[in-house]
Amino acid sequence: MKRREWLSAVLRSFLRWLYHKGAWAYEGVAALVSAGRWVSWVMRALDHLEGERVLEIGHGPGHLLAAMVHRGLRPVGLDLSLPMVRQARRRTGAVVPLAQGRAQALPFPDGTFDTVVTTFPAPFILEAATWREVARVLRPGGRFVVLLSAWPTGPAFLSRALRVLYRWSTPPDRRAPFLDSFYPLAQEAGMELREWSTWDGPWHLWGVIAVRWDPR
Repeated sequence: MKRREWLSAVLRSFLRWLYHKGAWAYEGVAALVSAGRWVSWVMRALDHLEGERVLEIGHGPGHLLAAMVHRGLRPVGLDLSLPMVRQARRRTGAVVPLAQGRAQALPFPDGTFDTVVTTFPAPFILEAATWREVARVLRPGGRFVVLLSAWPTGPAFLSRALRVLYRWSTPPDRRAPFLDSFYPLAQEAGMELREWSTWDGPWHLWGVIAVRWDPR
């Protein structure tokens, strides 16, 4: 195995550990690599939610779920990591329904949600099954909000470091340009895609919104 492939495998293994068995350290690591802005970034997804019935996929420690409750929404959370489900339960109490499961097989009826949201998602976001399932559980005209990345506009060395981290943590067949990857996934699932971006201090946040086609 080449050195870069070995480093990539090690980093991906660490990220899997951090989100599952190492979930107790997740918030500390996220705060460290984001200069304390990680929760602020996640909250920017609130600006793009529509309707009251919102599903968050990969909810992690539950900050966004708690914020949605505070806004009077009716969120539901789904995460593959049982430790993350437990953390979100402690943060939201019994108010928010939570489920452990996979984005590629959502345990909800057709047309349940007005919006589905995910922030800084794992590789499930690049799988066609995820997009088909999201489209299925959305009402016609519902939207899929995805916050993909945050890039600094400050020191060039930090931008380069983040790009190296992305190359090492992403398998070679998953490194296509973001929009080149998402347009066909959205189209095949029956959704129309557009890009969105915003700023948080010196950081540029970037994502996509996909709207399920309404046959009416």
